[in-house]
Amino acid sequence: MPAITAESIRAAALELAEASPEAIVRWAIERYAPRAALTCSFSGAGVVLAHMIARLAPETPVIFLDTGYHFPETLAFKDAFVKQYGLNLVEIHPLFVKPAEPTYQTDPDHCCHLRKVEPMIRAVADLDGWITALRRDQSDTRAEIDVVEYHETPGGRPLAKVLPLARWTRKEVWTYITEQAIPYHPMLDQGYKSIGCWPCTRPVGAGEAERAGRWAGTGKTECGLHTFTKRT
Repeated sequence: MPAITAESIRAAALELAEASPEAIVRWAIERYAPRAALTCSFSGAGVVLAHMIARLAPETPVIFLDTGYHFPETLAFKDAFVKQYGLNLVEIHPLFVKPAEPTYQTDPDHCCHLRKVEPMIRAVADLDGWITALRRDQSDTRAEIDVVEYHETPGGRPLAKVLPLARWTRKEVWTYITEQAIPYHPMLDQGYKSIGCWPCTRPVGAGEAERAGRWAGTGKTECGLHTFTKRT
């Protein structure tokens, strides 16, 4: 595998700037397998990438962070999708929480760290290529993402973060889902646009941004999964 350097990743981003999401997924798998994986919450555009991986390289790990606070609908849909497409699911659980501890009420940032960030820090320790479904049109905090980025883990290890859907809009995601007849999370038909843990997710109103229903009224916009690594 070629060394992961800031220069090589910038060159790859330029090379893949106009490539299709499927071509970017293929590039990541060819370059970083068996140390490449997709993270997927099964609640949105991640199913598009999971569908592509099922066709291109079904042995690729698909990481699901089981926070303990997912909607029952999320868990049921995840199980059905994995079975239908034969995905290589890897479930990761938090280590330092108590089942009935309502940290989301008192300190949502700490709750996200315990239930999402800490498990993901463990997961990326075994990865060179992290594939994720972030898009530029999701929020202002994601408007500048690139299709491939050079990141460093908290320990300083280089990591290629691969974002095949960075340039796609929500409309393009739904066009793919419809044309490929991919099943999707049932709560997306109930007024939800972005689905996370049940204590911190609500439906959105007409005209609200895609992620307006996450941590509504708190000023919080990210769980920390996509900010704990350092982008260079």
